[in-house]
Amino acid sequence: MIIVIPTELYFWFVTLCGLIYSGITQFVRGKLVDMKRMKEIQKELNKLNKEYIEAMKKQNTKRMDEIKAKQDKIMPEFNGMMGGQLKVMLVIIVIFMSFMWFLGAIDPYVGDDVVVELSAEGDEWCGDIPLSGEAGPWYVGVKAFEGDSQTAENGTIIYYGVEGSSYLPSGTISGAQMNVFSDKGSYEQNDDAVVCAVPPAYSTRVVATANSGTWFHIKLPFEIPVFNTRTLNGANIWFILVAIVGGLGLTRVKNAIMK
Repeated sequence: MIIVIPTELYFWFVTLCGLIYSGITQFVRGKLVDMKRMKEIQKELNKLNKEYIEAMKKQNTKRMDEIKAKQDKIMPEFNGMMGGQLKVMLVIIVIFMSFMWFLGAIDPYVGDDVVVELSAEGDEWCGDIPLSGEAGPWYVGVKAFEGDSQTAENGTIIYYGVEGSSYLPSGTISGAQMNVFSDKGSYEQNDDAVVCAVPPAYSTRVVATANSGTWFHIKLPFEIPVFNTRTLNGANIWFILVAIVGGLGLTRVKNAIMK
C-alpha cells in the first residue's frame, strides 16, 4: 500500500529523502571503495608519470624501465579500485531510481489530474478539458501512442481564472515532433478548454493529462537564466539539488573530522 503524504508536507518529505539518499551514497562509497587509498595511488601514478616524461626527455632508458616497473606494480590495485567505482555507480543508480519511483508513486499533486482521450479530427486530435478547482496556470501534457508504444510527448500551458503568471509549470518533451495547442489562452470558471495536438501520422491513441493547476514547485525570488522562469518544477529536481548539497556538506564534515 502506497503511503499518502499531504501536499503541505510533501516538500519536507522530498527534502528528507534527498538528505537520506546523500547519506546512503556516502556510506556505499565508503564501504565499497577505499577513497583515501585511491587518492594515494592516483597521486603516486601522477608523480611516476612526470618522472617518466622527464626520463624520456633525457633518454634515460634505465630510469624509464624502473618507473615502468613501479607503474606495473601499482596498476592492478588501481584497476581493482576502478572496478569498485563501477560497482558503486551501479548500486547508486539503482538506489536513485528507487527513490525516483517512490517519490513519483506518492506524489499527492497527481491525485486531481484530469485525463482525457483525444479524438482524431483530420490531422489533429482534440478533446475538451473540464476546468474547475485551482485557478492559475495549468499544464496539459499530451502523449501519442502507436499501439502500446509511446511515440511523442509535449504539452501546453493554459490559464484558468487568471490572465498570466510569473510561476509556470513545465512538462516533458520527447520522441517525435508534436505540436500541442489550445483554442484560447485563458479561461473562466467552469469553462472547457479545447486542447488539440498534431501527433505523428501513425498514431493510434493520444491522451491529454491536465494537472488541475497543482504541481510540486518552488517559487524562486529570481529568474533562472536561459530557461527564463522563476519556478523550480518537479520533486525530482528538488531531490537532486538537496542530494548534491547534502553530499557536499557531508564530504566537508567528513574531511574536517579526518583532519
